[in-house]
Amino acid sequence: MRMLQLLNRFDFGGAENHVRELCNELVANNHQVILVSRNGRQKELLDNRVVFIPIPSLASNLILAQVILIVYLTIRHKIDVIHAHQRLPIISACLAGFITRVPVVATVHGRVRHDLLSVIARKFASKIIFVSNQVLTISRHFESIKHKLVVIPNGIPIPQKPPEIEPYTISYFSRIDERHFEVIKNLVLAVAELKADFPNVRLMLMGDGKEVERLKLLIYETNSKVNQEVILYKGFVKSLENWSFFPEFLFGVGRVAIEGLARGANLISVNYKRMGEIVTLSNYEQYALNNFVNVTGLPPTQEKIYNQLKIYYEQRDVYRSQAPTLALKIENDFGISKTTDKIIEVYSNTLKSGSLQSKK
Repeated sequence: MRMLQLLNRFDFGGAENHVRELCNELVANNHQVILVSRNGRQKELLDNRVVFIPIPSLASNLILAQVILIVYLTIRHKIDVIHAHQRLPIISACLAGFITRVPVVATVHGRVRHDLLSVIARKFASKIIFVSNQVLTISRHFESIKHKLVVIPNGIPIPQKPPEIEPYTISYFSRIDERHFEVIKNLVLAVAELKADFPNVRLMLMGDGKEVERLKLLIYETNSKVNQEVILYKGFVKSLENWSFFPEFLFGVGRVAIEGLARGANLISVNYKRMGEIVTLSNYEQYALNNFVNVTGLPPTQEKIYNQLKIYYEQRDVYRSQAPTLALKIENDFGISKTTDKIIEVYSNTLKSGSLQSKK
């Protein structure tokens, strides 16, 4: 099968990671893949068999320019299916698909009201993939597009050999921007407070963004107060696939949560909007259904973060004993080979539906 994958950005982020790994898995299964996006650091991790076509930054915001390019590539390479991610590529793909009569699959990674804002996207996409059941059901367009919808979570490559766990190490992977800084600040202060009762704990922060210098100052001030290097900043992380060591405990949702649990870490569901509890065997299904977001949760605070960490470390052996079973569940539910098979099935069904319609 010949596929055209479309993405606006190809740097750091859940959608970007997903597209890169989906493309790699598709070519590993002998499909032909062309990826069109702006240049970004994910390009370095692409399989050489994926044909990468960079879009200039200016053109990436011009729908007409994108449509012309997509139409050209679709005809030139006899593309079977166009798969678009993020709002502008979805709109452009739908217009190009309408012109070329090639089916378009759209994946909604974030907010429905953003990615499916245009009636063009809702009308001309043949299939729409949601990565979370909650995002699907709360969409105000649910009734009008429900016949096109399918839920397939973002998959991850399962590590062949589990990394060695670093005891008492806590990590948070995030964009270091204004929106996420308050969460990071609360986490830093909570860990510094926790140090009094659990002297071995330390926090590693990973990511990059506009607030890095502000974060470095916060870390310096916090470490000075406790007179120890408790908080560490590790910068941007390209990939976790080759890590031989991994933190024992993780804060995160979505892709980060799945990656962490797959490697034997324990997890609290946290993003800048919502905070949950420690993921356990008893609540795993609830969290997995919604991409590890606590859909009814409130924003995290320093007090909430501290209390959850305290609960974890007071019963650390109990939670650690569940980690291997949780890792097996992740492999079964979120392994990249299985989620890619489901996406290929969507492509195939879309092509069959198109063939049937053309015969009528």
